[in-house]
Amino acid sequence: MFKANVIQKAHDEVKAWRMSQILKMGVLAKTTVALLLLAAGVFLVRNYWIDIAPILAEILRTLRETRLRYVFLAISIYLLSVYLFSVRWQQVISCIGYDLKATSLVPIYFGAVFINNVTPGGNMAGGESFRILWANKLFGISYTNAFKTIFFERLVEAIPVAFLSIYILYSFPSLELRFLPHSLTLKSIHLIFLVFTVAGVAIWFFRAKFISLLKIVQQNWNQFKKSFLPVLLLSGAVWILDILRLKSVALALNIDLSLNLILTVSILSFLLGALPLTPGGLGIIEGGLISLLLYFGLSIASASSFVLLERFISYGISSIIGFLYLSYYGGFKIWEKAKKEKLR
Repeated sequence: MFKANVIQKAHDEVKAWRMSQILKMGVLAKTTVALLLLAAGVFLVRNYWIDIAPILAEILRTLRETRLRYVFLAISIYLLSVYLFSVRWQQVISCIGYDLKATSLVPIYFGAVFINNVTPGGNMAGGESFRILWANKLFGISYTNAFKTIFFERLVEAIPVAFLSIYILYSFPSLELRFLPHSLTLKSIHLIFLVFTVAGVAIWFFRAKFISLLKIVQQNWNQFKKSFLPVLLLSGAVWILDILRLKSVALALNIDLSLNLILTVSILSFLLGALPLTPGGLGIIEGGLISLLLYFGLSIASASSFVLLERFISYGISSIIGFLYLSYYGGFKIWEKAKKEKLR
C-alpha cells in the first residue's frame, strides 16, 4: 500500500512537472509572437514613417472633432448590452433551479470580458471558463450545470448570428478576386453557396462530434426549453444594441455608414474575436475591420478612427470595468487558483 502511494505521488509529480513545462512553453510562445509583432510594427513605422505620419495626423484631427454626446451614448448602449447578457444568462440559470438577480451576474460578465481581453483564447474560451468557475464559487452552481447553461445560451445565440450572416452575404456586393491570373467575380449567391458548401463539408468531416452535440442538445432540451424564446429574443435585442452602438460611434465621428455595412462590421468583429490568436483579438479585429471599411470606400483616416473609437469602448472600457469587478469581488484569486489546479 505504501509503495503504491509512493508510485502514485511520483506519477503526480511527473505529471505536474510536464504540465508546468507545457504552460511555460505556451507563455514563451505567446511572448515570442508578441515580440515579433512588436518588432514588425517598429520596422514598419521606422521604414514608412514618411507615409504614416500624415495618416496619423489626420486620424488625430478626426478624433479631436469627435462629438462626445454620441460617445457617451455608445458607452451607455454597451453597458445596457452587458446587462441584457446577464438577463439572458439568468433566464437559463433559472431552469436549473437558481433564482438569481441579473445584477448579480453583471460582475461575472465583465470579469469574463476582462479575461477574454487578456488571454488569447477567443471570445468563447477563457471568459466562459471563468464564468463557470465564478458561478460555482459565488452561487454554488456545479461545473456541469454552469457549462450546460452557457452552452445552451451560446447555441441559441447562434440562430440570430446565422440569419444575420446569411443576410450580409445576400446583400454583399460582388467580390472581385484580383490576385488570380484572371480576375474572378463572386456574386452574393455564389458567396452563400460557398459558405453552405464549406459548412456541409465541415459537418461531414466532423459528423461524429456533430452527432454527439445533437444528442447533448436533445438530452437537455426538456430542462432548458422554457428559456428558449426569452434567450432568443434577448440575443436579438443584444445584436440590435450592437448595431446602434456602432451607429453611434459613426455619428460621433460624422461618418456615414449604411445599415448593411454596420451589420457586416458587427458580425465580422464577432467572428474575428472568436479566433484564439491574440488576447481580445488585438490586431486581428482592428486589421480586419479597417480592411473591410477600406474595401467599402472609407479613407484610411476615417476607417482607423472608427475602429480605434469602437475598440476603446468594447475593449478598453470593458477591460477597465472588468478589472475593477475582479479586484473588488476577488475574481483574480479564483482565476489564479484555477490556473494552479491545472498543474496538479
